[in-house]
Amino acid sequence: MNRPQVPMLLPRSASGISLRSSKRRKPSCSVPITGDLPNSLLTASSNSPMEPYAMTGGTILLTNLHPDEALSLVIEAGTALSRSLGTETVPLDRALGRVLAQDIHASIDHPPFAKAAMDGYAYVRGTEFDRYTVIDAVPAGKASSKKLAEGEAARIMTGAPLPEGATGVQRIEWTEELGRDSEGRPLVRFRLREKIDNIIARGENLQQGALLLTRRFLMPQDIGILAADGIAEVEVRRKLRVGVISTGDEIVPAGTALPPAAIYDSNGPQLAAQAWAAGAEVMTFGIVQDSETALTEVLSRALSQCTMVILSGGVSMGDYDLVPRVLQKLGVEPVFHSLKMRPGKPTFFGKTDKAAVFGLPGNPVSTFVNFEVLVKPFLHACMGLDYTPLMLRVRLASPLVRKGSDRVEFLPGTLQLSPEGMTAEPLPYHGSSMITVLAHAQVLFRMEIGQERIEAGAYTDARLIRA
Repeated sequence: MNRPQVPMLLPRSASGISLRSSKRRKPSCSVPITGDLPNSLLTASSNSPMEPYAMTGGTILLTNLHPDEALSLVIEAGTALSRSLGTETVPLDRALGRVLAQDIHASIDHPPFAKAAMDGYAYVRGTEFDRYTVIDAVPAGKASSKKLAEGEAARIMTGAPLPEGATGVQRIEWTEELGRDSEGRPLVRFRLREKIDNIIARGENLQQGALLLTRRFLMPQDIGILAADGIAEVEVRRKLRVGVISTGDEIVPAGTALPPAAIYDSNGPQLAAQAWAAGAEVMTFGIVQDSETALTEVLSRALSQCTMVILSGGVSMGDYDLVPRVLQKLGVEPVFHSLKMRPGKPTFFGKTDKAAVFGLPGNPVSTFVNFEVLVKPFLHACMGLDYTPLMLRVRLASPLVRKGSDRVEFLPGTLQLSPEGMTAEPLPYHGSSMITVLAHAQVLFRMEIGQERIEAGAYTDARLIRA
């Protein structure tokens, strides 16, 4: 994948960059909700300029919810769901991208023996000699059977274990060969004296029993660390199975002819890729037409096979937006429907005893942003992890302006290096259907309720979405 080059991210300095973790806002109270829900779902916001709830089938449904409150609700629901997912043991060569089920502690010292930090001669430090007699050669992977006395040395390679008695390694660049003694053994002279011992002590990196890895997504370097500890298989969290459904009469799959008034389905493949990248096992259920019968059949299958279902489209208030009604008919308890957020206002979240459902808007940018803001943290919570997006403190190269300030808004931007350090540039953006803006966006700016403009040169937070 071709990615715009982004300079290294540094702690806050004169460049104006800092790494920050986003803060979640807890739901305020006071409207009770019926049903068996996590504790935080038993309250609704009471500080909204609009009514924060609505009745649907006898259940109080949160509407017009602040996205931070919605985030707290989905994380608590994900945490509750995580207890039922369980673990499995996989070979190390299949553990990449999986989530460790528990912290791992070192089973051995790292390194397991004292070794040479460079090629040279192992010797006994302290007493200086004009010449040293070389009594052994120690390659990596072989232990010497000799014990060094003062005035003796052993030729040694990087990583080889130190002979008994050795207390230092003289690098080979600072030595000179002098021929051989009467017994045919090599003689060397040290031209310069080392100020350090050039030895890596046993357990210098990590001692047996120390924390090796915390619970996390396993990266390639983590696989190497586990292998270095002699671990051949590892216990990981079971993958969350996520079903992806696209809805709408107007969309057709890529690779087919494009009829008049139709568009290709981009949300389904995009959501599947986002879920896969977040560590889930993905099942795609294709495109479902705007038919209550068709939606009921596909959603019923998805809910029986998946722990989480994501739908795109069909969640607004139009005549063909059937998803919330069908979900409720299938026993999905609605938690919230609509957010004080742009893009992504008509977002639905509901749950059953064994599964959760996100209904996301049909516009591609809305779908992408809502996954980043709500679905990804939910997936992490299901896997027993906290999710903290990488937030940068950046200087704006041009003003960040929007029309209306009644909602929290996420706007796309790019990063650049300037003589003053890292700057960020808002991208031209004319609505959530502009999918091509995602090809260039590296960050999302967040503008709070009541905030309409941030001037050029000001510092603001930016959420990294593409390195």
